[in-house]
Amino acid sequence: MRQAKIILPDASPLFSLVAIDALDLLLKLEMRVVLTDYIEHEATRSGSATAERIRQWIENNKGLVEVVPTETGAERIRKEKAGLEDRRKNAGEMSVFEAVSNDYIGAGPYVFLFEDEKMLRQGAGMTYFDKYPVHLVTTYGLLVGLERRDIIPDADEFLVRIRGFDAPLVPRPEARPGVRKTLIDSAHRDEADVDTSWMPGKSTP
Repeated sequence: MRQAKIILPDASPLFSLVAIDALDLLLKLEMRVVLTDYIEHEATRSGSATAERIRQWIENNKGLVEVVPTETGAERIRKEKAGLEDRRKNAGEMSVFEAVSNDYIGAGPYVFLFEDEKMLRQGAGMTYFDKYPVHLVTTYGLLVGLERRDIIPDADEFLVRIRGFDAPLVPRPEARPGVRKTLIDSAHRDEADVDTSWMPGKSTP
């Protein structure tokens, strides 16, 4: 197996994990967590209590969580702060493509942790997944993998909490009821038929 580094093409998984105070699960993966400058901005720009918790988590884990500057991200952030319109979509993904294709973050393989299912269409060959070693994992796929490694007790229970269904009569503003139970954990296989892996080694008693 080839061990990977984890990249977020959008901020959705951060919002899901912070909703249940579980951002530190990303630190248990025994790999570097990489955010581009725009993904960090996307996660923290609202200034809400949730955004502040994400900002503080990034700040407190600088040795494990790396924010990579990109020209795409810097330009988009500048425009947003100036109130200028930019009609181009997928700024986060564009910043990630810049970082990967220009070797800002070193060689792959890369784990793309995502929730937006448009990534599946791109994974089928619409963009750069044919050129670079990308391993696709949904947030629920991450939870299932962590359950299999005995890092969390029950992936389904964690998803219920993310959605806010554990206490429907006391809704939490940060709950994410739209997160789908989509299990994707699609490895990249190289020319030597070696698959990528993101799961940490299973702990032994």
